[in-house]
Amino acid sequence: MTRKCCLLALCLLTALFSTGCLFPDQLTEEPGAVWLVDGFDFPVGDRDGRGWAVTGYAFLDWSSYSNSYHPGEDWNIPGAGNGDQGETVYAVANGEVVFSGWNTAMGNVILIRHAISESAFIWSQYAHLDQRYVAKGDRIYRRQPIGTVGRGPNNAFAAHLHFELRKADLPANAWPRTNGIAWSRSKVADFWLNPSLFIKHNRPQ
Repeated sequence: MTRKCCLLALCLLTALFSTGCLFPDQLTEEPGAVWLVDGFDFPVGDRDGRGWAVTGYAFLDWSSYSNSYHPGEDWNIPGAGNGDQGETVYAVANGEVVFSGWNTAMGNVILIRHAISESAFIWSQYAHLDQRYVAKGDRIYRRQPIGTVGRGPNNAFAAHLHFELRKADLPANAWPRTNGIAWSRSKVADFWLNPSLFIKHNRPQ
C-alpha cells in the first residue's frame, strides 16, 4: 500500500471512530488486497448533493409503511414529485458491486462494498432504481453513474432513491425486522450507519 493510501485509510478510520459511526468489533474483516476508498460523495445531484434532499423517511424514522425503523434515507428533488424519475444515481465511493438485481419488495437494487482499509469494509445500497448500469463483480469508482432513480416494483412508490450505508455484510434486501417484528432503534444502529452524517465526516481530501 502506498504512503498516501495508508494516510487516507488512517484518516477515514479515525473519522469513523471519532464520530461514533463504527466501532472496532463492528468492522468486517476479509483477507486479500482491495481497492481502497478515497473519500465519500453523495449519491444524487452534485458531489455535495445540492438540489436534492431527504424529503421522505430519514435514518431511524419510524416508517408507518413498513412498521419498522427506516435503515436509510429517501432522497428526492424537493417538490419534483415523480419528475426526478430517471435522474442519475452515483456510487458514493470506490468499491466492488456485490449485488445488482431485482427484488420484489424494493425493485432494482445495487449493493456495493467499500474498503476503508485492507480489512475493514462498509456497504452502500441503492434501491427502487429505474435502471441499473453495473453488474456483480464490477469495480466502481466514486461518482461513477450506476443507475437511475425509479419508483420501485410496479411503480409502487413516488420516485425517489432509497439509500443505505451498512456496517455489516447483509443481504441486498435486508430489512430490520425478524418474523414481522421491528428491531429496536439501537439494534438498527448496530448494523446501519446514518448516511448523510457519515458522508459529511468522510469527504475526499
